Amino acid sequence: MDRRVIVTGGSRGLGLSIAQQLTTNGWQVGIVARDGEAVAAALRCGAAVSGVSADLVDPIAAGSAIEQLAHQLGGLDALVNNAGKVLRSRFDELDPEQFRAVIEQNLLSAVHATMAALPHLRQSGGGSLVQISSISGTQPLPGGSAYAAAKHGLVGWSRSIFHEFRDEGIRVSLVHPGSIESGGSPGVPAKEVAQVVAGILQAPEGTLIGEVEVRPLQAPQS
Repeated sequence: MDRRVIVTGGSRGLGLSIAQQLTTNGWQVGIVARDGEAVAAALRCGAAVSGVSADLVDPIAAGSAIEQLAHQLGGLDALVNNAGKVLRSRFDELDPEQFRAVIEQNLLSAVHATMAALPHLRQSGGGSLVQISSISGTQPLPGGSAYAAAKHGLVGWSRSIFHEFRDEGIRVSLVHPGSIESGGSPGVPAKEVAQVVAGILQAPEGTLIGEVEVRPLQAPQS
């Protein structure tokens, strides 16, 4: 039986790499992202078999998107909550709406997607939730207070629901990547983080890989 997974924020960057890796590994992949053109491009390149455009900050839109994808996939065995956005700014230079937006994009989007996915995971007899956090979720840096607050919230929430759902056969895992390599900027290659996510999902039944920190081997140059 095909394994079925939804990747949020799966149209570009790390999310696209995760979708491509899981497709390569034999998963039936559905993606959801805000940019409809990017979703269509990801489908054309074979990264996923289905995709929808939705803003997961909106709980109604999130619920509709997850329902649509689960129906198209014929069920659901895993959800990878990758959607989010980094904002680098000093706290005293942020306005309240900017702070709120970062919390919504990096925490509430995952909450809304998970709420919608849980009935489908239960119907499948269990499954996996993989939460893409960040080093900032455990070791915050200056200039990223809103992002760190959102990722700390994601970490605390995920650790809590792990205890709530484990007896139902639902695994909850956290991945904490360092900076992702992009446009010549040093960091962890997205493909390597995607391989870590694939490994988590391929853990033996009854075994949980709870949290993984992914950093480049070489220290950043100052």
